[in-house]
Amino acid sequence: MKASAICLFFSLLFSPILQPAYSETTRLDWMVEVTQGPDHHAFTDLVRWGDSYYLCFREARSHNAMDGEIHVLRSQDLKKWTLVKVLRTLGDDRDPHFAVKDDELYVFFGVWDLTHGEGHDPVERNSVRSHFSKTSDGKEWTKIQAIYEPGWWLWRVRNLDGKFYSGGYTAIRPKPATRETRLLSSEDGLNWELVSTVTTEHGAGEADMWLNDDGTISMLSRTAENAMLFRSNPEFSEWEGTRLQDIVHAPAVVHWKDRAFVAGRGKGEKGSVTRLWELFEDRVEERLTLPSGGDTSYCGLLVDPESLDQDHPAFFISWYARKIDDRDLTDRGDASSVYVGRIVFDE
Repeated sequence: MKASAICLFFSLLFSPILQPAYSETTRLDWMVEVTQGPDHHAFTDLVRWGDSYYLCFREARSHNAMDGEIHVLRSQDLKKWTLVKVLRTLGDDRDPHFAVKDDELYVFFGVWDLTHGEGHDPVERNSVRSHFSKTSDGKEWTKIQAIYEPGWWLWRVRNLDGKFYSGGYTAIRPKPATRETRLLSSEDGLNWELVSTVTTEHGAGEADMWLNDDGTISMLSRTAENAMLFRSNPEFSEWEGTRLQDIVHAPAVVHWKDRAFVAGRGKGEKGSVTRLWELFEDRVEERLTLPSGGDTSYCGLLVDPESLDQDHPAFFISWYARKIDDRDLTDRGDASSVYVGRIVFDE
């Protein structure tokens, strides 16, 4: 594609358009606390697979402890949960995410490896490598296998039209001066290949993505500043970015009919909060701030299928928080709890 054609493509793609105004009110219909106890429960995801809902999260002594392991739970009603699997390696397992392909449920997660310092220096984090396990029945799980390359985090994996894609990013310690985000693809979840470089700027990291009707891919990424919305050309070889006006950490994006929504960590008046926004081509608009505060966010987000036959959206959401309204869990050390709830839109 010639440079002039590329410029014309992106100028049309990102030209300002008028967006419809929605007058709905948004509320949290219900919420349940899934975890309790002194541990740090965090970094969640949520999926509907078969006739059940599945929830995953990390459990560890603290946010930065090296003993993290992945817990997978199952529920019929999103309120009563049963543990079905613990995924554990020798490193710090964290940030699990679900993906579904054919009749199999995958859990992808990052593992921080360990490095020994010189002299009397304690063990430190070295680099992340992504891993996965999968199941075809929810009971028996495959052995945990490493994927792609050490030092790259396939933070969230999506099945786009029958093929896995991920916005993998540089994840080593100490942080490099330049962090790169790559679009990676895989047929089986195990063997990955480079499609293109999305960006080497902005400190871009945690990202979610989706396939557009015109055959392009959009990627919403956490950066060192406000979030960036990247969009590819149809060949996935060129990318153009738009800076949004809000911080969005750990984005989870879903589409309801012709509207898009994102859940993640935002900035409230007193610090970090978990929030739901509506996503447009050049901005996000806040719809709801969940009961949350302090160490929080990392959501799973699902459309309530019953809302697809209605005039207004509804969602199921998972998140974690150390503070809920005026309730602070600091009496439990570095403890945080995982929550699941339902968000509804009304007239």
